[in-house]
This record gives sequence, structure tokens and C-alpha cells, in this order.
Amino acid sequence: MPTEIYYFSGTGNSLVVARDIAAKTNAALIPIPSVMDRERITSEADTIGIVFPVYHAVVDGMPLILKRFAGKLDNLKSKYIFAVCTCQGWPGSAISRLQKIISSRGGGLSAGFVVVMPSNAQPSSEEARQTRFDNWKKKLGSLTAYVMAKKSGRNETNLLFNLIVAPYTGKGRKDTVRLFEKLSGRSGLSLEELERFGDNSYRVDETCNGCGICAKVCPAHDILMKDKKPMWQNRCETCLACINWCPKNAIHGGLAETDRIPTKYHHPDVKAADMVLWR
Repeated sequence: MPTEIYYFSGTGNSLVVARDIAAKTNAALIPIPSVMDRERITSEADTIGIVFPVYHAVVDGMPLILKRFAGKLDNLKSKYIFAVCTCQGWPGSAISRLQKIISSRGGGLSAGFVVVMPSNAQPSSEEARQTRFDNWKKKLGSLTAYVMAKKSGRNETNLLFNLIVAPYTGKGRKDTVRLFEKLSGRSGLSLEELERFGDNSYRVDETCNGCGICAKVCPAHDILMKDKKPMWQNRCETCLACINWCPKNAIHGGLAETDRIPTKYHHPDVKAADMVLWR
């Protein structure tokens, strides 16, 4: 059976990586949000790839939707499964956490790769961004060769670096919880719950023209348009798609409100229309 590549993307980085791998391996490309309404997610493919961005690396790095997706995977025995995470530099424990979930579902993660891409949380020059794009193109061949040969054992998570930062992860998690308590206006909830309510801080200014692109690119169906204005429904994935794809730069709040998102970013080879194909 053909290879299937499942991906989640907010700014387009992971979409580009998934798209490039799919082209090299003749794989079917499947957006993760398009299958999340299923109780169980099964695949007839012999090889499954999972491509996703790293969020809050100091906590565990896994987007909420990825945790739910992996927890629904079924019939994984004897399948070759690989993961690719895109990040600014450090993936945290995202691949290891994904490996544990897949193991709990009766499968095994054969290989894990890290692709460094521009961040939407820290500004970078056009030259620096292009260097990262070029480095990915150079890595694409070796990554797909490894996968097509169905090799096992590769995990590009830097274990030594993880050990070095381990003493700081407790503080990092507490800081992240406090951040989302501020954004959500709530307390006493788990970080996962707080993230969903983080959209309580979102708002639009007078430049909003009611185009609805924010609702269309949202992977969580979190935005409803009412009177030509977006209304968030507390199902936020903190992917920042609504902010980064707004053509009028009219959306404010979330991490941007904390000055952690100083500049807007989305991958130059991705268009807003590419982000809504899962609908």
C-alpha cells in the first residue's frame, strides 16, 4: 500500500516539509484536522509519516491536536512509522512523547527527524530564513532515502541537550502556565485546558474587513463569523494561523499580546488557500 503522510501546520512550515517528503516518496498527503472527527484513525498504508511543529518545547513540544490524533491511531502493528517535527532549534521531548503514545496504541516509532525552520515567535532576517530553507532541501534526500529503505533507530532529538535543560523545564512549565492563565483569564486549570481558552485574549481592530480567512485557516473550527467579525470559541490550538494569515493584520492577542510574537510569519511557498484544503 502507498505511504501516507499526516501533517499539522499553522504557518506552513510543516506543510512544506510534508509536501516535499510526499513528492519524493509518492505518498498521499493528509491534513491531520481532516480526520479528527473520527473515533479511531486507521490506515491501510504500510508506511506512515507524521509531520508537525513543536509548540512550547520547554513543556513537551507536542501540539494539542497531535496528542489527540496519536491517541486515536489504530491498527499500527507491523507498520513503519516515522515522525518529522519542525522547530526553531530545540524540539524538546516532542518525538519521545509521540513515541510513547504510538507504543501505547500497539505500534512503534521507527525514526524521528528534526527540521529547523524559521520561527513565528522570534524575528529573523530573510537571509537566515533562506539558509534554513536551503538546509531543509539538502536534508530532504537523506531523510527520504532512510524512510524508503525502512531503516529504524534514528532519533534526532538531542538527548544530551535535553539533559542539560532538564533542570529548567519545571520552571518553564510554570511560566507557561502563568502565561496562559493571563491570556485566558482563568486559573486552576491544566495547561492543556488553559491553551484552549487562550483565545479569550483575541480581538480585531477596525481594519478587519470581514473576509473570514481567519475562520477558514483555523484547524480547530475555533472561529465563527458573526456580523462579519470573528468570534473565538475556546477551542484554540495556539497555532497562530488566524494572526499570521490575516491579510489586514487586524487580529491581536494571544502570544502576540505578550510581545512573544514580534513579527508575522508564514512560509513564502504556502498560500492561505493551501491551508484550507482540509475542509
